[in-house]
Amino acid sequence: MLIAVNAGNNRVLLGGYEEDAQVFAASIATEPRHTREDYACRIQQVLGLYGVDAGRLHGAVIGSVVPDQVAVLEEALRLLGVTDVIEVSSGVKTGLNIRSEQPREVGSDRVAGAVAARAKGRLPCVVVSLGTATTFTVLDHTGALVGSAITAGVQLSVEALRVQAAQLPMVALEAKDEGVLARNTVDAMRVGALYGAAAMVDGMIARFAEALGQQPHVVVTGAFAPLVTRCLHVPHEHDENLVLDGLRLIWEKNHPDR
Repeated sequence: MLIAVNAGNNRVLLGGYEEDAQVFAASIATEPRHTREDYACRIQQVLGLYGVDAGRLHGAVIGSVVPDQVAVLEEALRLLGVTDVIEVSSGVKTGLNIRSEQPREVGSDRVAGAVAARAKGRLPCVVVSLGTATTFTVLDHTGALVGSAITAGVQLSVEALRVQAAQLPMVALEAKDEGVLARNTVDAMRVGALYGAAAMVDGMIARFAEALGQQPHVVVTGAFAPLVTRCLHVPHEHDENLVLDGLRLIWEKNHPDR
C-alpha cells in the first residue's frame, strides 16, 4: 500500500492507495512541536481506524507547504517501517510543464492538484483550492501550468477582520440557509466571508476564461470547499481528494516499474 501525505498549515492529509484505488482518506492536525514519534503514533492510530496494518505500507510520497514538517513526517513514516519515501520537490518527476518565472516556488500541493486535474482530461482547467490561502492554478489546453493567483483564505480573512475591527465578534464558518440578506452582525460576517469568497471565485474564473480564450473546467478542493461551493454560480467539480490523488500520480511517475 502507498500512503500519500500532504502537510498544510493547519492539517495533514493522509491517503492510502492500493492498485490505483483509494483505500482511505483522513486528516490530522498539523502540530509544529510534534516529534517523529508523535506523528508516527498518530499515523498508526489513523491506520488502525481504517483497519490497515502499517506493515502493508511499501512506500510514501510527501508534499508539504510547511518545510519544517517534511523531515519529521519522513522520519515518522520510516519508524513505521516505510523504506521508500519521496518528497515532491524540484528533483522529482511530475510530468507537469510549469511555465513560471520561478517554478521551484510553486507549492507542492498546487503541483499535485494540477497533476490530478490534468489527468481528468478536461482542459483548459482551473484548480481552486480553498484552505488557509485561496489559490487558483490555471492549466491551458495542453495541460501546462500557465498562471496562478493567491489570496487570503476564508477563515484567515474573517480572523483579520475581527482583529482589526474591535466591535466585531468571533464567527464560526458553517453552512446555513439564511441566504445573502443577513439580518445580524454574525450572519453578516458569515455571508460576507462565504458569498464573498464565492463571488471572487466566480469573478476570477470569468477573467481566466477571457485570458484563455475559452471557458475552463473548474475543480474546487480544500477544507472550505464544502462551504463555498454551495454559493458558487460557475459550473464546477468538487474533489476533496484532488491533492492526494495527484501525489499518488507523482509517485507512479517516479516508480514506473511498480
